[in-house]
Amino acid sequence: MLAALAILPALANCSGGSSDGYAEERHDRSKVPGLIGEQNYSCSDGSKIDVDFLADGLTLNLTHDAHGRFERLKAADTGAAFVGPEVTVALSRGEKLTISRPGRLPIMCERIKSAAGNKLGPP
Repeated sequence: MLAALAILPALANCSGGSSDGYAEERHDRSKVPGLIGEQNYSCSDGSKIDVDFLADGLTLNLTHDAHGRFERLKAADTGAAFVGPEVTVALSRGEKLTISRPGRLPIMCERIKSAAGNKLGPP
């Protein structure tokens, strides 16, 4: 029994995320105190994105690459589109979003729902 308890901390550090642990660190509330929710989306271009919602309700982090780099976007008001340098994200009831970039076709994304639920729950 004690041996099993001794390996629990090591198992807790194992995950299927990025090799440097950055993805897990981004979702650790002690390291990102304003983090209130995370949603994953599957997009029309075949990509998968991760959206982290922050406590002010007007800020989100949009992650769309395997290395965990994100773009921080801000909305001017509740219900408005989130805007960042060269990108705009419009949400539709949290289930769908549209990513628009200058000179590119918009990318439509749908929320991925898992049986286990989301890591932090809905925003």
